[in-house]
Amino acid sequence: MLFKLAYTLSKANNLVLNVDGAIGSLFLDLLAGSGMFSKQEIDEIVEIGYLNGLFVLARSIGLIGHTFDQKRLKQPLYRHPWEDVLYTK
Repeated sequence: MLFKLAYTLSKANNLVLNVDGAIGSLFLDLLAGSGMFSKQEIDEIVEIGYLNGLFVLARSIGLIGHTFDQKRLKQPLYRHPWEDVLYTK
């Protein structure tokens, strides 16, 4: 493990971390380690996609925060140029 960390840090000065993946694996570890859920229940939670709700909620809160921040700074929201948007039928 130490070699992998050293190799990753040697590529750049900062460590790139997949935060969503880390959170997902930690939640699965918590479910399994708590002893409150059977393997079947954990599999069902994953299959249904309950944990995806956490990521949707976090992004929704971030979007709302961004909107309020733009209003506080009295700046318009970003609008992407229409000519750069590709519409397909």
